[in-house]
Amino acid sequence: MKKAFTLVEMLVAIVLITLLIGVAVFSFRMQLLTIGKTKTEAINDVLKYNQIKSALESIKYYVIREYDMLNQPIRKLDYFFNGDEKHALFITNNPVYTDKVSLVELSCLNHSLLYKEEPLYSKMDYLQPSFSIKNHDKLKIYDDLDKCEFYYVDEQENLVRQIANKIPKEIYLKIQKDKKDISVYSKIEEDDNQTAARVYNAIYEE
Repeated sequence: MKKAFTLVEMLVAIVLITLLIGVAVFSFRMQLLTIGKTKTEAINDVLKYNQIKSALESIKYYVIREYDMLNQPIRKLDYFFNGDEKHALFITNNPVYTDKVSLVELSCLNHSLLYKEEPLYSKMDYLQPSFSIKNHDKLKIYDDLDKCEFYYVDEQENLVRQIANKIPKEIYLKIQKDKKDISVYSKIEEDDNQTAARVYNAIYEE
C-alpha cells in the first residue's frame, strides 16, 4: 500500500517551490536590470565618443571682421588652435550645446575629461578667443579615467605633444577607463580651399 503525503509535507513542498520560484524571478529581474544598465552605458559611450569626434573633426577656419586702409569693414578667414598633452582649445562648427561656431576646450584633469564651450561671436573677442567667466557651458564627459592625453600630427606628419597657432592634421585623444580603451581618433579636413569656400558661402547666405 502506497503511503500518501501528509498535509504538512504538502505545505512544506509548496513553501519550497514558492521560494525557488521567488529566487528565480528575482535573479531573472536582476539579470534584466544588468543587461539594461550595460546597454544604456554602451549607448552613452557611443554618444560621448561621437560628440567628441564630431567637435574635433569640425575644427575649421572662422570669419573675423577687420577694417581696411579706408576704414571699410572686411571679412577674412582665420584659425585658432592650441593644444598640449592635457588640453585642446579650438574653434569648431559643431559644438554640443549650440549650432553656432564656438570656442571649445577639452581638458584632461583629475582623471576626468571635461568639455567647455562658448559661442565665438557672443561677447568674446574673436581676434583673441578666450572664455568669459559666466557665459560658457561645461560638461564632464568621462570620469574615473585611467589615462587621458592628447597627441597631434602636424603639417610635417610628425607626432607631437604640443601644437600652437596651427590646425593639426590629426588629433588622437587616448582614453582608458577600467582598462578599456575608448580613445578617439580624428582627422581634420585638409582641403583649406574647400573649407574656405564653405565658410564664405555660409556668410553670404546669412
